[in-house]
Amino acid sequence: MVTNQLDTAVKSFQPINQTVERYTRLCRAYVQLSERFHQLDVEHMTLKGQVVPLLKALKMQQDRLRQIQADKEALQQALDQQSAQHRQEVQAIAQTYEERIDRLTRHIEELRSLDGLLSPEAAQELSEAESQMELVEATIQEMAEDDEPDLTEDEKTLLAAYRANPGAFLVVP
Repeated sequence: MVTNQLDTAVKSFQPINQTVERYTRLCRAYVQLSERFHQLDVEHMTLKGQVVPLLKALKMQQDRLRQIQADKEALQQALDQQSAQHRQEVQAIAQTYEERIDRLTRHIEELRSLDGLLSPEAAQELSEAESQMELVEATIQEMAEDDEPDLTEDEKTLLAAYRANPGAFLVVP
């Protein structure tokens, strides 16, 4: 009888025991879930702490890349401008030299008519003309010194007096 009552009592506690076991398993699952959540939270914070500097570095590199691209574009524009200016300067210089070459070519063509002066015959004639010029210069110098070499001193004096006062030699009636 006591055994029956005990069996009956045990049987009546069996649904409670099952409920307690179910709650116990549920509590263990919550505790495991809580521990797992805490572990995930710690890992999340660790990752977040590592990702933020990485994102900052990425942002900095993107800004730097944009600046470098802007600098590159500015340099390219300056290079294009300088290249165009250089091209214009080279064209102007080339045109100037072409004009000078044309002028020199015309001058050379004009001077071709004087090529005959460089021949040996022309050089001989020039040499003779120079020697004749020396004679002419000597004669002119002698004439400057004495413009009347054939006259005597008395004749030269008389001629000088006439030149000084021609009226004195007129016959007055």
